[in-house]
Amino acid sequence: MNYLGMVIDETLRKHPPASNITRVVTQPYIIPDTKAEVEKGVRVVIPVYALHHDPKYYPEPDRFDPERFNEEAKSSRPHYTYLPFGEGPRNCIGMRFGLLQAKVGLAVLLSNFEFSVCEETNIPLELNPKSFITSAKGGIWLRINKC
Repeated sequence: MNYLGMVIDETLRKHPPASNITRVVTQPYIIPDTKAEVEKGVRVVIPVYALHHDPKYYPEPDRFDPERFNEEAKSSRPHYTYLPFGEGPRNCIGMRFGLLQAKVGLAVLLSNFEFSVCEETNIPLELNPKSFITSAKGGIWLRINKC
C-alpha cells in the first residue's frame, strides 16, 4: 500500500464516518469465551469508534501513525477491527468511489497548498456528541497558503 493510502486509513481509523453501525444477526452466535448467545433476528450495534480507539488493537490510539496500516501491522490484528465503511454485503456502496475521490482531492490540494490549523480549532479535537456522523465540535478551522 502506498503512503497516501496509509494516511487515509489512519485518518478514517481516528475519525470514522459513522461511529456505530447496526446489523441484524442472521444465525445464532455464541460470544467467544462466554455462554451468551445472540439469537437470530436480533439487531446489534457495532461500536466502530470504540474498536478504532481500542489500545488492544491500536496502541496509543490517539496518536496519528499511518504505519499502523502497512502490510505487516494490518496482518497482526483481527480483520474486523477496522470498519470505516462497514463490512460484508451491507458495507457502504460508495466506498470505492469515495476513497478515489478523497485521494484525488487530497493530491490536488496538497500539491498546490500548505495547510495549518488556526487558533479557532480545538486541540485536542473534541467530537460533537450530537452529530449522526463523526464531526468536530466547533468545526475544524484551517489556514491555507498557496504554494
